[in-house]
Amino acid sequence: MEAWGKTVHSKDVRRALPAKVSSAFDTAVKVDCVADDIAQQLREQILNETISVGKRLPTEQMLGTQFGVSRNIVRDAIARLKEMGLVETRHGVGTFVKGDAEQTRAEASTDGLMALLPLMHLYHMRLELETGAAALAATHRSQTQLDQIRAALSALMRAGDEWEQASKATFDFHKVLTEATQNPFIISTHYHLASSTRDAIRTLRLRATDEQCIADILAEHEAIFHAIEIRDAKLARQAMRAHLERGMTRYRQMFGQI
Repeated sequence: MEAWGKTVHSKDVRRALPAKVSSAFDTAVKVDCVADDIAQQLREQILNETISVGKRLPTEQMLGTQFGVSRNIVRDAIARLKEMGLVETRHGVGTFVKGDAEQTRAEASTDGLMALLPLMHLYHMRLELETGAAALAATHRSQTQLDQIRAALSALMRAGDEWEQASKATFDFHKVLTEATQNPFIISTHYHLASSTRDAIRTLRLRATDEQCIADILAEHEAIFHAIEIRDAKLARQAMRAHLERGMTRYRQMFGQI
């Protein structure tokens, strides 16, 4: 699935929750996660010049249809793009990529990178949450979800030292793994952490320029995938824990703490 919100809105997830919890769950995900995901997708199109300087974005109605969301969510996504300095709205005309986006592109490429302390806080939480998620994914994943994890792993292999592409592939790998748990509460928690997790991954991959470091990160993801593929929950838990603990060590090394 391309967007985080798709799984959350599926009938299976709705049936898994009581009516009141389901309603609150859907609302929180729409407000906090879907708009952010749409903004990130549009941001990538602006940064890689798929949407060029001065070009008008599709209308709110068109974007709503494209992403399958309400116009309110589209407005939230556009507001995020404005905060990034990438677009401007001209009253009665539409929303356009800003004329100084060339400079903004250079600034935005490292926008959202994290300092060491919040990185460590996030990784300690991920260490507890994602090890369990990996174990559940090993026992609950469908063949389609395994194929999606494999596709993300392949994208990570192809990315090599292209840090933006590697960041996206890594984020997608963990996203699909989370969805493979089939647990709506774990999925919801990951959705709420999505923006911070994306920033943490980008922070590491920007600084991971050493060939051995890149190879180690890839090998760790391969180990996680293998455990999920053979449905070995214990091995998946161990592989994820090893990956995240090594990630924390890499962060400390990059920040000169060890």
